[in-house]
Formats: sequence, C-alpha cells, structure tokens
Amino acid sequence: MQNPQMVFFMETKLSRVQMEEVRRRLGFTNGIEVDSEGSKGGLCLAWKGGVSVGLRSFSSRHIDVLAND
Repeated sequence: MQNPQMVFFMETKLSRVQMEEVRRRLGFTNGIEVDSEGSKGGLCLAWKGGVSVGLRSFSSRHIDVLAND
C-alpha cells in the first residue's frame, strides 16, 4: 500500500504522548492513542484528514470506531 488513509498500530509499548509524536511524524493528522501498560500493550488508530471517524468506545485492548471516507 503506497499511501494509506488509515492505519492501526498494536503492541506499541509507548505512552500516548510518544505514540502521538510517531503518528504525526508519519503524516497522520488525526488519531486515537491508548497508553501501554508498562511494557505491554499500547494501541493507536491513525487517519488522514479525508476520513471521517466517530469513536464508539475504547479500552486498553480495543478501539471501536465508525469510519467513512
């Protein structure tokens, strides 16, 4: 895939703040980051401006959204 509009990262092992920085460096203007728990977990759903995303729920183990392009 050359230019994805949305990506999901799991087991990032990063804090929310660290993952937000990574997401922005990769060119994704929007995202939902979930903190890791020590050296476990960590989630991030990242998307670009042309995608509409509505957050339904999230936890340390999931991110549930409704997305439209």
